[in-house]
Parts: sequence; C-alpha cells; structure tokens
Amino acid sequence: MAHDVVQMDYDVMNNVSKGFDTQAQTLQTISKVLQGVIQVLRAMAFLSGGTSAALAQYYQVIKDKIDILAKICQEFAQDLSKAVTDHKNGDVKGKSYFGEGVRG
Repeated sequence: MAHDVVQMDYDVMNNVSKGFDTQAQTLQTISKVLQGVIQVLRAMAFLSGGTSAALAQYYQVIKDKIDILAKICQEFAQDLSKAVTDHKNGDVKGKSYFGEGVRG
C-alpha cells in the first residue's frame, strides 16, 4: 500500500484565509452603512408616500444577503486557519470543517 503525502503551502493558505477575513470585514462595513440608509428611508416613508419604504425594503433584502455572505467568508477564513494549524501539528487526516456549512 502506497503512502499518501499531504502537503500544504502555509503562506499561501494563510493569505487566502486573511483574504476571506478582509472580505468579511468589508461586507460587514457595507451592511452597517446599508442599515443606516434603511433607517433613514424608513423614517422618511411617511413624507414620501411609501416610496422610501419600498426602497428601504429593497435595500433590506440586499443587506440580508450581504450578511449571509459575510458569515460565509468568516467561516472560510476560520476553516482555512484551522486546517493550517492542524496540518502544522501533524494532523493530516483532514477535518470536516468545509462540509459543515455556516454556523449561527
């Protein structure tokens, strides 16, 4: 039986992990800005005859999707970081990080 060799370029994987973390932070900032815009539009809804409320709801849908994407990016960053640490520690069996999906 042949022995499998598991190799990993730690620098590359850490950079990918950091990239996902950066994207998650960027998406969280966009989400916060959208939340402010949504609050302003909802406050203006009475004066605009409902147009602002409709636009606020449209932005809310976008914000919700951005929040989900930010969680996915955070999860990928954490999973990659854990995988690098495990590999450095000699655990080459592979964990199920990447099959779990986004947690909470």
